[in-house]
Amino acid sequence: MEKARFKKTPFHFMQYAALKTFCALFGLLPYKTAVWLGRKATGAVRFVMKKRFERSVYDIRRAFPQMTPAEARAVALESWRNMGGILAEFIKLTRMTPEEFKKHCRIIGAEKMLNAQGHTGGIIHIGHFTNWEAFGLAGAIYGVDKAVLAQRVDNPYVDEETNRLRNIFTGRTFYSNNEDKPFFACMRWLKKKKMLGILIDQNAGSSEVWIPFMGRIAAFSPITALLAIKMQVPVFPVRVWREKDGTIVSEVMDPVLPPKEYSMENARQFTKTLVGYYEDWLRANPGSWLWAHNRWKREAEGEAYLKNHPEERV
Repeated sequence: MEKARFKKTPFHFMQYAALKTFCALFGLLPYKTAVWLGRKATGAVRFVMKKRFERSVYDIRRAFPQMTPAEARAVALESWRNMGGILAEFIKLTRMTPEEFKKHCRIIGAEKMLNAQGHTGGIIHIGHFTNWEAFGLAGAIYGVDKAVLAQRVDNPYVDEETNRLRNIFTGRTFYSNNEDKPFFACMRWLKKKKMLGILIDQNAGSSEVWIPFMGRIAAFSPITALLAIKMQVPVFPVRVWREKDGTIVSEVMDPVLPPKEYSMENARQFTKTLVGYYEDWLRANPGSWLWAHNRWKREAEGEAYLKNHPEERV
């Protein structure tokens, strides 16, 4: 079934051709003009995808009950505009030399990852904030030998192109929705004392743990916690934001050490600790997160599960 889902079709190729044309046109524009236009374009998409936009507003109001309706809509609009900014930045940044790239992106604390590389290795704990893809590119430019765990895009042509650009400055990708389970591939990578980037702030479709997130139960993948405990490697939270001039800044925070004992209870507790970083970043800058994703679509399922398994509530 998964193979059929990712099979190439003529429609997929037409989508890919349109995207390549779009990227080529954006590539001709000055950096700031491209970002401005990208933000305007995805901001306007809210008029086409009204239900999805209203879902974003609803989720924001649930997460921040102190906000007025107008404030929640402003946060949602900034989040949607950010998607276009991400795309434009990604297109432009992948066409730059490392010297040009560093004028637009920088990393604070990169030495923490570089010191771990070759000694302990580690997991990069990042989320869908500001421009997470820019951090992945920047890590490679700063000398981090990293891989990322990502979901495969349904359109295989787009997926191949995204993967090529994501690793254009070196790196590799493991797929979480591949027919081959990624856990052991990630273990082998970490065993080489390298860095592995994982984002767990989107809904987990299976093998989940139920964790409170911004006041509501959400399904999280425990893979970061399980890998960190199993391999006894540190986890490096990474926060990403933009300066007023548009510079994308990533801060590598101090490493978080996992529990010693490998168990699901420890994995749940450690996942809750990692989710706490997401909550802190969200409260600091609500509009920087990807609210278009229906993060709490399994909330009712999670509440029902925890009602029957109260020992797993964290």
